[in-house]
Amino acid sequence: MSDTTKTKRQRMGGDPSNATKVQIAEPEVVKEESISDDVTDDFFNDKGEFDWESYESTCPSKSRNVNSKIKAPRGIRVFSKEPYAQDLLNAILGFEAETSVVHSINTGEIYDGTIYSINNEWVSVDVGYRQSVYVNMLKEEASVRQELAPNSPVKVQVLATETASVQGYVLGSISAGVKTARVAELMESIDKGTEAYAGLVTEMIPGGGYIVAVNGVDCFMPGSLAGINKLVDFESIIGEKMYVVPVSFSSSRGTIVVSHREYLKAMIPNTIEKIQEDLTLERTGNVTGSTKYGIFVEFEGCLTGMIHVNDLTADVLKRHKSREIQPGEEINFKIKEVVSNNKIILTQLDQAPKVDAWDGIEDRIKVPAEIVGVAKSIKDYGVFVELEKGITGLLHISEIQDVIDIKTIKPGDKITVQVTRIDSSTRKVFLKL
Repeated sequence: MSDTTKTKRQRMGGDPSNATKVQIAEPEVVKEESISDDVTDDFFNDKGEFDWESYESTCPSKSRNVNSKIKAPRGIRVFSKEPYAQDLLNAILGFEAETSVVHSINTGEIYDGTIYSINNEWVSVDVGYRQSVYVNMLKEEASVRQELAPNSPVKVQVLATETASVQGYVLGSISAGVKTARVAELMESIDKGTEAYAGLVTEMIPGGGYIVAVNGVDCFMPGSLAGINKLVDFESIIGEKMYVVPVSFSSSRGTIVVSHREYLKAMIPNTIEKIQEDLTLERTGNVTGSTKYGIFVEFEGCLTGMIHVNDLTADVLKRHKSREIQPGEEINFKIKEVVSNNKIILTQLDQAPKVDAWDGIEDRIKVPAEIVGVAKSIKDYGVFVELEKGITGLLHISEIQDVIDIKTIKPGDKITVQVTRIDSSTRKVFLKL
């Protein structure tokens, strides 16, 4: 090798950080003697630096197509279609691609991708593999086709690899990918039990329950989970939209089991809080059942209360005694008392204004007043004494032990006590003997 050629070779091997563009073409074997000194001189400027722009203008790769699947820094173009091209680029530049390269692709698996191109028949999806995944538009669901657009992210399920498909391309389905992903989401939410989904009751299974479509996935809802109480008309909810909570997976049916009942139960606390804003309103509900004690009524979608026989109007009471009241019948009532989320007392009768015994208590009972009360309950720490209806005070053990044995006091015993303090804010009265 001549000294001139050696010097020129050293100049060409300058610092790669000075390059403005790097092109990685398919490997070509070049014999050392085929590089002409005269040709090489054309690519050096007066300062002895290699002129990449001049070199690119004559490079055969100029006419090649850029590999769009390669993730490269801005200004870098890669032409190689080799499967190792991304890894090689990363190694040369110390560049980490934002999207990991898919080296192999498997039938049945779901991949995140981006729509590269779309027409009336085919959609090509870039999933980071050396080939695009091709989706037949004619086989996609109408709702999915409407949402497809170039550069939009999608999930695609591989139906056949390039070696298995007749066309020789990777074939996939966006509809199947979306559905499988939604099934996975619903399955994951079963363990949480706190996520509700909008569903559509599409059909009734005789003697078994309902099919509920949730995000395009057919789920199973047993009749017992279709409401807080047993449904009166089982066909009445077909075609209705309702919120359901995934609760389990039925291996026998191969479907996810959902519950409208669980959603309603979760709504009870907020509904209770809302109705307590005004308990005087007349409301309407539906009878769910009756006993000799009264009638059970469902109202506000998720609440159930009972109207005692003593709170029924005369005509309803008469019909109740003759067993004419039927489940599903509409009935009017007012809320008498909310005892708890699971116990609501209803009435059809007008109620007298409720008197709070604590109103004006400090005017009625002056400290230190002596009052003859009645022992209501005896605890280890003292005795609760009823001073008047609705007012009970505590006679602490420390106020008793030096005077009388607490074991000698029985519920119902009259006992004379002195009021030492009244706290209206906490509704507590303190006593001593």
